[in-house]
Amino acid sequence: MDVSKLRRGELIAAAGGIVLLVSLFFLDWYAVGVDVSTPFGDISSSGLEFGAWDGQGFTGTIANLVILAAGVAAVGLAVVTATSRTVTLPVAASALTAALGIAAVVMVFLRIVFQPGQNEFVELRFGIWLALISSAVVAYGGWDSMREEGTTFEEARDRLRTRGEPVGRPAPPTPPPADTRADAPAPAHAEPPEPGPPTDAPPQEEGSKPPPRPTP
Repeated sequence: MDVSKLRRGELIAAAGGIVLLVSLFFLDWYAVGVDVSTPFGDISSSGLEFGAWDGQGFTGTIANLVILAAGVAAVGLAVVTATSRTVTLPVAASALTAALGIAAVVMVFLRIVFQPGQNEFVELRFGIWLALISSAVVAYGGWDSMREEGTTFEEARDRLRTRGEPVGRPAPPTPPPADTRADAPAPAHAEPPEPGPPTDAPPQEEGSKPPPRPTP
């Protein structure tokens, strides 16, 4: 592993990915508020606190998986860049990291808007805000890595479709079909016909009679 290969984009994405994973697994995202009536007035206090994976339904679990994928891709981008000998895989990894970072921002924002329970009884904790910020950092780090490589989402998509082959590579030309028709013209470089066998008869002068044949 060569850490010197890491550019600014990979370092930013990796840092955001680590913070995102910490907030996803170890910090509280919500707290259920409890109103207590006392002679001195109503006192609001936070009762049960829970994290991103506690008491979530199907949609919450899907959102968490997208956020988890963004954090893993951000850390994996740095690892792949530091260990790869070619630039094809890091370019595709940077585009994937940027896309997942954007998706994670959307998922965390939806988790803020659609809280598990009625919003007036649920309080947002520090962990979910940290997840929102770190998701944006992951998206920016992936985009910055793409910019340093000089690639775009369209080029990365084409690379994935062609399994790493260079984009725009021309196909080898196909040879023209051979002409097998019977009336096809003979090639221009055909060899001349061979001369016939020589004759021993002496040339005859014009107007002379042939010699008489001997009688047996």
